[in-house]
Amino acid sequence: MIKIGKSLIIVFTLVSLFACNKEESPLEYNEEPREAIESNRFMDALDSKFNMLSEEDFAYMNSLPDYDPEEFALALKKEAQQNSANRSTEEVWGIGTGRTVWKWNGAYWGQPNPAARLDIVEVAKNGENSVWGIGSGATVWKWNGTSWGQPNPAARLIRISVHSSNIAFGVARNRTLFVTTNGGQNWAPFTSIQDANWISSGDYSNLLSVSDTYGNLFKYNLFSQQMEPVVVPQTGYVHNHATMFGGGIWVVGWISKRIYTSLDYVNFTEPNTSAFLHQISSNNSHSAWAIGNHRTIWKTTNAGASWSQPNSAARLDYISAAW
Repeated sequence: MIKIGKSLIIVFTLVSLFACNKEESPLEYNEEPREAIESNRFMDALDSKFNMLSEEDFAYMNSLPDYDPEEFALALKKEAQQNSANRSTEEVWGIGTGRTVWKWNGAYWGQPNPAARLDIVEVAKNGENSVWGIGSGATVWKWNGTSWGQPNPAARLIRISVHSSNIAFGVARNRTLFVTTNGGQNWAPFTSIQDANWISSGDYSNLLSVSDTYGNLFKYNLFSQQMEPVVVPQTGYVHNHATMFGGGIWVVGWISKRIYTSLDYVNFTEPNTSAFLHQISSNNSHSAWAIGNHRTIWKTTNAGASWSQPNSAARLDYISAAW
C-alpha cells in the first residue's frame, strides 16, 4: 500500500504540471528556515558545468574587438523608436527537470518544442516575439517560433539578458561582459567590469544592471558609458536581480534570499518580509515571476506585497518573464 501511494503521488505531480490550480497562499507556508540560507543549487551546478569547459570553447569570445559606442547608441535609438514597453500579453518561459524548456500560456505550462534542452531561457524585455537561450557547452540560441537556432555557432556565454530581438548582453566564462546589436550574429566586449555574475536589462534609460561574484551591484550609465556602484543596505550582497522599465530594480539577496525593490536605485524596501526567493524576473514594478524553495513557482501582481502559485504542482529551475 505504501509503494502504491508513493507511485500515485509521483504520477499526480507529473500530470499536475499541465494543470492550473491557482492558490492564494502565503509564500512562507512553503518554506523551511534552513533552506532560506542555502545557495541556489541550480546556479551552483550551472557554474560548475561551465567551469569544466576548455579555453578553446571560448576562443571566439576571447578574440573579439571592443564594441563601438556609436554603433551601440544608434542601435538603441532604433529600438527605442520601433518598440514599446507594453506587450499584448505577458510572456513567461522556464527551464524544468532535465533542462526541458517550458512556456506558460496563462493556464498551464507546455513545451513549445519537446526536444529542446537548455540551461537558461530569457525573454526579450523590449518588444515581442524574441526568446533567447543558453544551451550545452555555453552555446547561444534563439527561438524562431517553432524551433531553436544558433545566430552564431561560435558564440559562448554562461549568462544572457535580452533587451530586444537585436540587442542582448552576455557574460562569458571569464566573467566579462559582451553585447550584440545584430541579433547574436556578432558579439563584442562591453565595458570594463570584471567578475560579472548576473545581468538584467530594461529600457533605454534603465539599460543594464550587473552584480559581480562578490555580491556587488552596478548600474550602467548610458551617458558616461560606465558601470556605477549601487548600495543595497538591507541585503549587503546581491545574488540576482530584474531591471524594471522606468528606472527601478528587483533584488534577491545572496545569502538571505529576501527580496527588495527600488524605483530609483537609491531607496530600497522589502515589500514582503516573509518572502524567500532564489531567482526573480520582471520588467516592471508591479508584476514579477520567481523561483522559490523546492523549485516552486511564484507570481506577484502587487509589487511583491503578496505572492501566489499559478500552479502549485509545477517546478522550474529558471524563469524569465516580461510584460
